[in-house]
Order: sequence, then structure tokens, then C-alpha cells
Amino acid sequence: MKITIAKTSGFCMGVRRAVEMVLDTANRVKGPVYTFGPLIHNPQVMHMLAEKGVEVLEEIPEKGEGTVLIRAHGVTPETRGRLEAAGFTVIDATCPRVIKVQRLLDKYQAEGYTPIIVGDADHPEVIGLVGHARGHAYVVRSREEALNLPKGEKAVLVAQTTQDQVLYLNILEAVRERFDEIKDFNTICDSTARRQEEARGLAHQVEAMVVVGGKSSGNTQRLAQIAAGSGVPTFHVETEKELDVTKFQGMEHVGITAGASTPNWIIRRVHQAVADPGVLGRSGAGLGYSVRRFLIQTNLYLAFSAGCLCFACMLLLGQPPSLDAPIIAASYILLMHISNNFIGRNAARYNDPDRARFYDQHKIPLAALAIFGGAPGFVVAFELGWASFLTLVIITGLGLSYNVPIWPEKLRFFGRYQKMRSIPGSKTIFIAGAWAGVTAVLPVLSHGAPVDIGLILVIFFATAMVLARTSIFDVLDVQIDRMVSYETIATWIGPAKTLKLIRVLLVALAGVLIIGGVLSWLPSLAFWLLPCALFPLLVTNSFAKGKLHPGHRLELLVDTNFVLAGAIAVFWQTLI
Repeated sequence: MKITIAKTSGFCMGVRRAVEMVLDTANRVKGPVYTFGPLIHNPQVMHMLAEKGVEVLEEIPEKGEGTVLIRAHGVTPETRGRLEAAGFTVIDATCPRVIKVQRLLDKYQAEGYTPIIVGDADHPEVIGLVGHARGHAYVVRSREEALNLPKGEKAVLVAQTTQDQVLYLNILEAVRERFDEIKDFNTICDSTARRQEEARGLAHQVEAMVVVGGKSSGNTQRLAQIAAGSGVPTFHVETEKELDVTKFQGMEHVGITAGASTPNWIIRRVHQAVADPGVLGRSGAGLGYSVRRFLIQTNLYLAFSAGCLCFACMLLLGQPPSLDAPIIAASYILLMHISNNFIGRNAARYNDPDRARFYDQHKIPLAALAIFGGAPGFVVAFELGWASFLTLVIITGLGLSYNVPIWPEKLRFFGRYQKMRSIPGSKTIFIAGAWAGVTAVLPVLSHGAPVDIGLILVIFFATAMVLARTSIFDVLDVQIDRMVSYETIATWIGPAKTLKLIRVLLVALAGVLIIGGVLSWLPSLAFWLLPCALFPLLVTNSFAKGKLHPGHRLELLVDTNFVLAGAIAVFWQTLI
């Protein structure tokens, strides 16, 4: 089955900005943190914010303390004044597009224009806009209501930023019949307009549409109406749990779109449920899915890929082929990733609930796999010498202490970075460093290879390969990582810059392999390994263009690049 996700699905700029402002405030300030009313119309996001201690303030008390964030929809000037008078520190997280509409109403109402707002009168954004028009505004939501407006000389027409574009144009025609002069400001957000047009276009290409988002979200409701109006079966769901995947049996093409307040992790889960019915524990999952799920969830395939990468690094270092270092690498990665999956189940509950359920259901077997799978690495490292063994112990200790306080909280100088996970970009960088340690450095310690330019290039090869892999998944998980305070490259510099960084890194890796081979710093295997630099580049570009979507297939595809490196190394070895 082909599944197409609309490009503009998920958080719009204003919602993303508001969520990030709340998260930054919750992590930075002391004392209570509130949002005035629900920050956005998405119950799952609100639940996560509640878990971080962010409360919803519904009524303004006479006296209050703490910080209140004005939600993306905005509020009336009177409401903001009352919050400040009550003693709250007020942070304005109103969407910049909404602020633009507020300023237009402030200006033209003062100049004597009659304010007319296209929108839903009881929507928080519209209530705030009416307040900026000093309460003297007409709110219309149909052409008929516009035709019933009293006649006047001049009016200013604006729209709730998430309104329907076609509806606005119809109302504009009607308003022209009632007023002599019209100041027309089509303030519907560009993102909203694109989202609606994509939904219309996609609905005509597919056999069914899934619209993801809060049931109380106005813009999501409009997307469902647009999709249903195209005549295709349309399913409006908040989460994947509401899906009846049997409805898609026999279909060849399904479309997915989502409202502006729908987080990426929910869209991913819905996509995965449509693509793989077994994710929901229902019938329809074949043997291929079951095998793939087992290899990915247990991290056995990832451990095997780490061994393959280590083998490639050994041959790049000019060492004779051996399985000792690859066994150490595979064992270490198996131990660490199973352990970190147990530790990180809080994030997995949102990013990958299927993995979280798998770990909840198989705690004892997975713990045994981590112990007995990790033990061979220590045994082999001990047999190779104290240098290898102690290095493995240190790397393992650092990995397991990622979430543990490094020094007492009372040391204020280090207060912000009390844990390694608090250091900007730490998750991405530490994972890449650990992989490079067991795949490139340990082979040197094990076999006494010289410390020269070749070693530096091989360490760069391993680090770049893993950084590319980890960063791709960091981009996918960026929203949840911010909420659970995981510091990755993507949460530090943003997803767009992270994707650019991956491209630059992979191009640099290709250059290093070519230069290293030409100057004989590396054996001719360097030229053979060029596809391993180009393959993730293709994956990254396909992902950025929306051609690849999260799930077991993407994870298997990305990790196969390490297996490819090992296979190339084996083939090259047979030729020399």
C-alpha cells in the first residue's frame, strides 16, 4: 500500500513556537508555570505539558504568583492586563500571524472602520481579536450572515488565521455589497491555506483520507470537512488507537494529513499503524513484518550492523581480518541500546509506543539478552589485554551514567549541566563517540595498530557514519526530545539545520575517503566504501522530500548502511 503524508501536516510555525516557549520556560524558571487556557487544541500535547508541571489557568485569581504564558491564539488586552495586575509574570506566546491581525484591528478600528472578522465567535483567537477591536466587531462565518450586516461606509475585513480560504472569498463578495469602502486583509495563515489545498488535492488521488488532530481543533475539523467533501472515505482521529485498520484492506493508496496543532509523533504513529496493522496488535501483520519487528525491537540487527562497521574499520586500519573486535562492538551496542531503551521508555511511549509496549511485555527476556549478549564483549576484551578491557569498561560506564547526576546540585556553577543529558547536543555526540570508540579505537588497542593519520581518518569515518544515522532519528524525535529534555543536535540547532549538517558531513566523509585513498593514508578499500557515504545522503534527501516515512522500514534501511560497509570490506578482502 502506498501512503502519502501531506507536506504541511503537523505543527505550524505559531504552534511550534508556543510549545517551545512553554518548554523553555518550564526548564528555566522556578515557581509555578501556567498557560492561560489550553496552549493548543491537542489533548496529547496538553497531557505531556501537565507531566512537566505546566498547569492550565482557566480563571484569573485576585492574587497569583508564577509565570503565565499567553497561548498561541492570543487574548484580549483586558485579559493580559488582569493577569499582570494579579501578580503573574506574563510571557506572550501568541502566534506572530495572530499578532498581525490584532494590530490591524487596533489600527483601523481607531480610524473609524467597522471591524468584520471571518471566524467562529466562540474560538479563543476570535475572542481575542474582538477584544482588540474594543468589542465593536462583527463576527461572521457564512455568506448569509455577511449579507445581513447593516450597511455602512467603510469596513476592515480580517479572518481567523485558520479559516477556510474559499469561505473567506465568498464572504468578501458579500461584504462588498454592504459597505462602500473595504480594507481587505486576507489574514488566513499561508500554512493553513497550503494545508487545505494539499488536503483537497490529495483527497482526489487516494482511496481514503486520514485526518489526524484534536476533535476540538477548528482547523483540523475543516481539513476533515474538505477531505470528506471530495467524496473519499475520511477518518478523523486523534491517535492511532481510534483507527480501524480493516477499513484500508484492499486499498492501494491512502492519504494522511494533520491539523496545525498535531505533533509529529502522533502522525508517525498513525502512519505506522496504517502501514503495519500489527503495530496495533491486530491481525494483518505478515511473517516479514514480525521478523523485521523482532530484529529492530531487540536491537539484534543494530548490534550486527555495529560488528559490520567495526570489521570495515579494522580493514581500513590495515589490520588482518578478525572477529574479536567486531564481537566487542556488537556486544557493547546490544547492551547499551537495550539498557537505554529501558531508561528511555518515557520518550518511547510517544515516539514509538510499539517499542515501549515490546519492552513492557518482555522485560525479563530483554534484560537477559542485554546481560548475556553484552558479556562476550567483556570476555573477549579481557583476553585481548587490559587496555581493551578498561577502555570498554569506561565507555560502558559513561553510557550508563548519561541520565545520572555528575555532581551535587548545590554546585550552582554546574547547575544547568548537572547531567550529561543536559549538555547541548549531548545525546547525538555521545552516541557517535561511543560507537567510534568501540568500532575504530578498540581495534587499535586490541592489535597495536600505529597511531597515525590513517587512524584519525578511520575514527572520522566511524563517527560521521554514526552521526548521520543518529541525526536522522533525532530529527524524527525532536518534538518529544524537547519535551523529555533530551539534548540532541536537532533540539539544539533545529531539524532543518541538522539535515544540512548531515549532508555536509557526508560530503566531507566522501572527500576524506577519496583523499585518504589517493594519498595512501588508507588502503584502496577507502574507494570501495564511497557508497556508504552516498547511501545515507540519498536517504536524507528522500526523507527531507517526504518520500520516506518513519517506521521499521526506515530504521532497517538506515542501519543497513553499516552492514553494507562490512559486506564491502569482506568482498574487498577476497580480492586482495
